[in-house]
Amino acid sequence: MTTTLPRVRVDERAMGAGTTLRFVLLVALMLVSCGYVMGGVSRAVSHRSGFGYFGCLLASGGDPFQGSLLDNLITAVGQDKAYEGCTARYEPSLPWWVTLAWPVLLLAVAGALFWALPVWKARRGRVVPLAAVDNDGEILRVLKEFAAVAGLARVPRVVVDPAAASTGAVVFGSNRRPTVCLHGGLLARRHTDPDGFRAVLLHELAHIRNGDVTLTYVTVAAWRAFVAVALVPSVVFRIRGAVTLSPMYRPAEVPALTRFFALMLFMVVLVYLARSDVLRNREIYADRAAVRWGADPRGWVVPAGGPPRGVARRALAAFVELWRTHPRWDLRRDSLADPVALFGVRALPLFLTGSAATLIYYQLAGTTQQWDGRWADYVRASASAALITGVVGVAVWRGVVHAVLTSRRVPSGVRAGLWLGAGMAAGELVVNDVAVFRWLPARPEFLALAVLAGVVIVWWTAQCAHLWVRVWRGRTIHPAMLLGLVTMCLALSSWFVWWKGSGSSFAMGQPFNPATLYEASGLASVPAPYRSTPAGIMVNLQRLADRPLALPAVAALCVVPLLAWLVRPDTATPAWARDALRGSEDAGMAREALPPLRRVLLAAVLGGAAGWAAFAGAAAHLHTRQPAAGQLTRLYVVNYFGWVLAAFSVGAAVAALLASVRARRYRLLIALVAAESAAAVAFAGMFVLASFDGCVQPLNVLVRSCDWRPASSWEVLHYLLGPALLLAAATAVVAAAGVSAIRRVRRPAMTPGTAARPAGREGNRPAAQRLWASVWCAAAVVVTVTAVLPDTHGAPGQGVIARTRPTASAPDRPPMTAPTSARTRGVQVLAWHSYGGGELINRFLDSSKSFTELLVKGNGRIDESRVRPYCTAFGRIARDAEEFFRVPDPQAQSHWQKFVTRLESAGRTCEQATRQSNGDLLMVSVKDLVQATAAADSASARMDTVRREGDL
Repeated sequence: MTTTLPRVRVDERAMGAGTTLRFVLLVALMLVSCGYVMGGVSRAVSHRSGFGYFGCLLASGGDPFQGSLLDNLITAVGQDKAYEGCTARYEPSLPWWVTLAWPVLLLAVAGALFWALPVWKARRGRVVPLAAVDNDGEILRVLKEFAAVAGLARVPRVVVDPAAASTGAVVFGSNRRPTVCLHGGLLARRHTDPDGFRAVLLHELAHIRNGDVTLTYVTVAAWRAFVAVALVPSVVFRIRGAVTLSPMYRPAEVPALTRFFALMLFMVVLVYLARSDVLRNREIYADRAAVRWGADPRGWVVPAGGPPRGVARRALAAFVELWRTHPRWDLRRDSLADPVALFGVRALPLFLTGSAATLIYYQLAGTTQQWDGRWADYVRASASAALITGVVGVAVWRGVVHAVLTSRRVPSGVRAGLWLGAGMAAGELVVNDVAVFRWLPARPEFLALAVLAGVVIVWWTAQCAHLWVRVWRGRTIHPAMLLGLVTMCLALSSWFVWWKGSGSSFAMGQPFNPATLYEASGLASVPAPYRSTPAGIMVNLQRLADRPLALPAVAALCVVPLLAWLVRPDTATPAWARDALRGSEDAGMAREALPPLRRVLLAAVLGGAAGWAAFAGAAAHLHTRQPAAGQLTRLYVVNYFGWVLAAFSVGAAVAALLASVRARRYRLLIALVAAESAAAVAFAGMFVLASFDGCVQPLNVLVRSCDWRPASSWEVLHYLLGPALLLAAATAVVAAAGVSAIRRVRRPAMTPGTAARPAGREGNRPAAQRLWASVWCAAAVVVTVTAVLPDTHGAPGQGVIARTRPTASAPDRPPMTAPTSARTRGVQVLAWHSYGGGELINRFLDSSKSFTELLVKGNGRIDESRVRPYCTAFGRIARDAEEFFRVPDPQAQSHWQKFVTRLESAGRTCEQATRQSNGDLLMVSVKDLVQATAAADSASARMDTVRREGDL
């Protein structure tokens, strides 16, 4: 059988394979998971109480059995000081060294296994030294020759497994001290099939040359250590806890326990599938290296049965293939002729990477919660984003490079993004992030945002890679690739930070408009203007814009593609492409011109003009509702802000649509640049119009007299610039996606042989193109810095609102929570008493008893120095009770509040009496004390009743 080589082949060594980072991803996942899982076990062991993890939550009035996660968060946040004090005392965080000790233990066990595995594999009785069977030294001479061909500094240690009848070999140990084990059947094959013998040895030496040995066995050792240190102990501990779980806690604990077991199973599947996929890739790399060194490709011609018949059998075969560490022989044979399998952007690695990164981010946040804070979260987000970028980003760039060099269809990145996003969403379902006490999140539809984020970011990455591959002239593609990957990492980091701060809360059930949340929870009364939809949109956009990574990420998504226009055009094949095509019959690459920037500029100008027109129309509409002079209301100003944002979005939409319709390639990149540029142009025009507010009577909005007011207009527009830029980016994505979908339906897909526009038409004035691109990049940086920097005149936008008349607020209302069962109420009251409430009552009773005894023994004569400590004690108890949790039962809380009020009055009056030596005031304090005692007794009696009603 002969193998036909394709006319164009890409050297798989031209770019990084990305498999090393996939090994790093797996090891990082195991380390972080070990700290998180065993940290949870350590906390459970150290916090043994009858209420498990729910003591402080129950004491605060939370309901882990029927209440939503959001309701419980609101309950805790509404009493944050008491909750923090409770957790610090009864549920303290573990010392940092305890959490760190588990990953360190994992590393120690993994290191021991890494050292022991080669010793065990090469133990006496299983293998023999090569010298024992190579009497004439012929095999050793061949090995020395092959090692020199492979570029190895020295011949690896060689042993023989005479009992192995297979005709293969295996290498183990490390890159520095590898051991090659030859099977007995291979030695017999040396005489009957010397070419096959040569191919097997060169293949194993290629593993050493490629550095596969250490990576493989580090992963194996780390996984076995994880099983021993974390997986088995934690599963046993959780099973024991599930068996002894009180029926009272089952509604809250069972979903979390189920997710834990699902997480462990998911980890097993993820690690095995990911490791097997990487090893299959490394086998193909070793095959190709062996052929380059002189191995006969016919050595890979192994008889195999045909493909299975039937859908079910094919599906089963594909499933079984996922778990194998060696690829099929037909795939290995085909890859010798065309390594397209090494450049494909496949679904499984993308899904597993998205899931692993999500698990790492969530578990890292839980493991390092003692270092919680904004910048700590950015570090965690950046670490997870970097892992995704190193795996997915590199795979996308490799796929694009291969497609361009071989004139194949360039991957769009949309399907890859779907798999990445699906993995991130799946990861959220197996951790206690968006659903803790329930089976599913309150609003699972928000998990679709994770899928959307994956699609958009990978779509952008693929188009950016395609753009830079077409223009890059350097010796290596790595600088351009690094630029695109850094931007991808920045966008992913921004996504992770937003998801933790806002997205996960929406999935928990938080309303889109925070005003609705405040009203429903009773945390605050909300003025009517802030309950509107425009206000909700502005608040969420402003929150996102306030995050330090969001606007720089949007700017980078626009600037990095624009930088491609700064590269001088050249029709010659670049050096990096010639190296990648080394050995092909046709070592050229078709050049393609970039889209003229004038089209994008025209779309941006027209979009900016549309934004001006929309702003003028909004001003005319608002003018009909303009209040009298000095009578501006907050509702009117908030609506004005909303109309300004709408005008920005109109301009961005027009620009994005115009640019997308005209674009043949790079549609998302061009739409982003056009939309953001249109927003900047619209900002300039709106600033001028708003500064002359009052001069054109039909367009008067905030004032009625004509004057040049740049400070006021700047205050408003600067406040809205960040949200406008984010809205423009979202609009560009929607426009590009819509146009792409319509084009895909109405016109057949471009075939691989479609001719590209020649590079000679890259614009008749390339110098002008580069000048425009430079100005554009500088303007993007200036606009972004302007939006990010705070207004020096104070809180942005608040000055205008401060000059308005207040609008009626919503009345205070109690939290809107679901009815609580009698048993849950009893458990809450019991927890309240056990986690500090009972201690407060006992402190009061002890002080009251001693104070009464002091008064009785005094016989009408009281030593003020002996009374004063009791006065202070009563005041302190009253303050502590005021800062403590509300009693979960409303009726008991009413008595408790009366107790706190009377006790505070007793302490204050008592201190006044001692300072003034006033016996009458002292008697008043005694009366307050009697009333406080009665209220405390009533509260205790009511709580006893609640416990009895709950069968406790």
